[in-house]
Amino acid sequence: MSEQPGTEPDDRPRDERPLTLLVCVGVAVLEAVAVAAYTIAILVSGLQNPGSIAAPWVEGVIYLLFVGGIALVARGLWQRRRWSRTPFITVQLFGLVVAYTLFSGEASAQVLGTVVGAVSLVGLLLAFVGPTAEALDR
Repeated sequence: MSEQPGTEPDDRPRDERPLTLLVCVGVAVLEAVAVAAYTIAILVSGLQNPGSIAAPWVEGVIYLLFVGGIALVARGLWQRRRWSRTPFITVQLFGLVVAYTLFSGEASAQVLGTVVGAVSLVGLLLAFVGPTAEALDR
């Protein structure tokens, strides 16, 4: 039985990404889109109510930098780069802090906090499971 190009001794193609890694990529993309949507909301609010936010454009630029960073991490995960795991874990920890802050607020914010916390917790746990670690160590 000859080995085909692109396969490893365990008969898995090198390009095959484990489901846990794909979910991590999905979590990162979802978070980038959510932060981008929040940035748009801040900018719109700043334009409609000029006194509501002190410097909406500065805040918008800062959040867009976060969006770019999270998107870069998602790309690194997709490309199975080892370096992408640490910033991904850091983003998930920030997500848990945001979730706690939201959960401490009003009832509507508590629902959002629960969702943010669940997504961050799933991403954090999946970053540490074996298939994800193996995929990023290649």
